[in-house]
Amino acid sequence: MNQACAALVFCFFLILSTGVLNTYAQNEDNVLTLDDAIDLVIKKNPGLRVSEAEISVSRSKLRKAQSNLYPQLHFKFILPFIERESGVFVDQLIWDFGRTPNLIKLHKANLKASKYDWSTEIADAVLNTKIQYYTALGEKLRWKAAKKLLLEKEKKLDQRENFLKLGRASQLDVMNSRVELGNAKLHMLSIKYAMEGARIELAKLTGIKGDFNYQLQDMLDYIPVYIDLDAAIKRGLSLRPELKSLKVKAVGMKANVRASLQRFYPIIVARAAYRFEGAGATGPDLIGGVGIKMPIFDGFSTLSDVRESKAKLRRTQAEIASLEQNIISDIKHLHLDLTLGKEKVEVTRTSKTQTKENYRLMKENFRLGRLSEIELIGAEALFESTKAEHYKAIYDYKIALAKLGRAIGESIE
Repeated sequence: MNQACAALVFCFFLILSTGVLNTYAQNEDNVLTLDDAIDLVIKKNPGLRVSEAEISVSRSKLRKAQSNLYPQLHFKFILPFIERESGVFVDQLIWDFGRTPNLIKLHKANLKASKYDWSTEIADAVLNTKIQYYTALGEKLRWKAAKKLLLEKEKKLDQRENFLKLGRASQLDVMNSRVELGNAKLHMLSIKYAMEGARIELAKLTGIKGDFNYQLQDMLDYIPVYIDLDAAIKRGLSLRPELKSLKVKAVGMKANVRASLQRFYPIIVARAAYRFEGAGATGPDLIGGVGIKMPIFDGFSTLSDVRESKAKLRRTQAEIASLEQNIISDIKHLHLDLTLGKEKVEVTRTSKTQTKENYRLMKENFRLGRLSEIELIGAEALFESTKAEHYKAIYDYKIALAKLGRAIGESIE
């Protein structure tokens, strides 16, 4: 009997422990770290797939431009043979005064630019992921603090309504409490809206469909970083992928201008053929020769292409100058934001420390019967609010750091 009971107890604890372990594993699997979110963005974000496709398009255009350097083989077989040419023909470009090499240079530049554009899309997606992740975490903490504040306002309203019945409070006092309670509810709703909005954006970025049932991992470590402004600007002007893309495109545009001008020049080609039948053929024979194709007049089409390519080059050069100015301005503003972020962290840390000590004293006084429950709840709500604002300041600092890193073109976290 004792052995049977022992066996039953053992089975019970085995089932219980298995359930606990499974629950723990599910909770562990339900946590989405920032690194995991970034990996999902790189793997599943639809916008990045578009940029990858653009790279393939540019690579195909380059191969098409390079194909003009190779022999062009074609076959014609026409029945009946009378007065019709049939055979195998091979054409080979000999010289077009550099037009084809310049077109190849253009498409090589476009391919390289598309890769830089892809890097830009990745950097933007990663930055947006960090912003939404940190925002969701910060707003969650503020939402919890707002719930404490709401509880305080509810208790105060109840107290004043009771005081009104006893003649110790006026109708105006009750009305003020109701307004304060309404404002607290609106405050909590606005925070929850911001938190849920950040989670929705995070789900979109990571490509997670359906409900976003993930817990985000708190990242409250704070390490202030010193950034030299001049060095940051210099690195930004050399590392930003979108600036690299424009500069590479400008190189391609210059090659395109030369290629457009070279359309005025003749093209030297060679042809070899093995003819079965046809006009002028004495029978199956092998022929070959060199020819020149010379443009004479094309209705100003070539001239228009030259003007268009020059205009595109000027536009790209203007975009480079504009982007350089924007990079310098962005880095200066974000450096200022980072400095302000450090100060906010320090100020809110002081407030958190003071309200924590105040809450500790209030709990002791409440224990001794010197304070009411409402006063204790108010002290707790104040402490939770300042604590949430401090942690929010840390997340804001991380966002500013991520934005500055994106402006420079490299991670500085």
